[in-house]
Amino acid sequence: MDFETATVTGATGHLGNVLVRELLRRGKRVRALVLPGDEGRALRGLPVEVVRGDVTRRDTLPAALRGAEVVFHLAGIVSISSLHARHVHEVNVGGTGNVIDACRESGVRRLVYTSSVHALTEPPPEGVLDETAGFDPSRAVGAYGQAKAAASAAVANAARRGLDAVLVLPTAVLGPFDYRLSEMGALIRMFARGWLPAVVDGGYDFVDVRDVARGHVAAAERGRSGESYLLTGGRLSVREVMRVLAEEAGRRAPRVVLPISVAAGIARLAPAWELLTGRRALLTPYSIHTIATRFRIRDDKARQELGFSSMPVVESLRDAWRWMNNDPESPMRRRLPPSRPARAG
Repeated sequence: MDFETATVTGATGHLGNVLVRELLRRGKRVRALVLPGDEGRALRGLPVEVVRGDVTRRDTLPAALRGAEVVFHLAGIVSISSLHARHVHEVNVGGTGNVIDACRESGVRRLVYTSSVHALTEPPPEGVLDETAGFDPSRAVGAYGQAKAAASAAVANAARRGLDAVLVLPTAVLGPFDYRLSEMGALIRMFARGWLPAVVDGGYDFVDVRDVARGHVAAAERGRSGESYLLTGGRLSVREVMRVLAEEAGRRAPRVVLPISVAAGIARLAPAWELLTGRRALLTPYSIHTIATRFRIRDDKARQELGFSSMPVVESLRDAWRWMNNDPESPMRRRLPPSRPARAG
C-alpha cells in the first residue's frame, strides 16, 4: 500500500529514530510519539511533529494516531534483566494492546508492529528458526521474550479479527544513531573505556538498524496482513565482535575467553549486582542463553516478499563504533545517568 503519513511510537529509541530518518528521506510526513520528559535528543533538528504521550496511557494515543495512514509501533522495553518483568509486561504487552485499540478507533489503515526474534518459540539447538515457530509466551525464554511473544500474539489475533497489521521480527539490532544506548551500544562503550578484561564464548545473529528501518517501510508497503517477517544480517561470534572493535580502536582485543559454563555461573550474580549498583548488567542468564544458542535463523520470507536485503554485519559494527566515537551527541561523548533497561518510548 502507498502511504504519505505515518506515526512512529518509540521514535527516540535506536531503531525508532533511524526509522523516522528513513521515512523523512522518502518524503513521508512523520509524527513521533515521545514520552513526557524525554529530551528527544535523537530527533533534534528533524522535521517531525512531536506528540507527547505514553503507550501505557491510552488517553494519550488519539492525538498521536489521528490522521495517520500507517502506525509503526516500536515503543517498548528491551531488557536482558530478570528484575523488571512487571514493567516489561506493562509496556510491551499492555502498551501494544492500547495501540491496537487506538488504531481501530482512529481508522488507521495499517499497523506495523516491531516484534523480535525472541518472541518466537526456539527450535532445538541445531535446528532452524523461521516464522512458522509461532508465538507462545509459555515457551518463550525470559521476561522480555515472554512479553514480546504475548504482544505479537495479540497483534496477530487482531489481524485475524480484521485489523490490517504486519509484524516485523529483527534479530539483534546494530549500527549508528544509538542515542539511548542499546545493549550492543553499552558493550561498545565498555570496550572503549577498557572495562572488558574478558569475553564470553558464543555469538548471535545481528542486523543493521538501517536495514531494519528499510524493512519496516517495505512491510508497510508490501507485507501481507497478519504475516510475520524475520529480518537478520548474519551471525557474529563475540570474539569476532571484539576483534573488529580492537582493529577500530588500534589495540588488542581481550585475550581471556570465558566458557559458557563459567559465564553462566557469574551471570547468576547479575540480579544482586543490579540491585546493589542500580546499573544494568550485560552478563545475565538471559544474555548467556542468547549467545549460547546455535540454531540458524532464516529470513527467506522477508527477502522474497518484501525485497529485504542486508549489509555485512561487520560493516554495521564498524559504523556503530565510528558513530559512537565521532558524534558529539553519542553516549560515548557525554555523561550518562545510571543505566536502566532501554525503553523506546
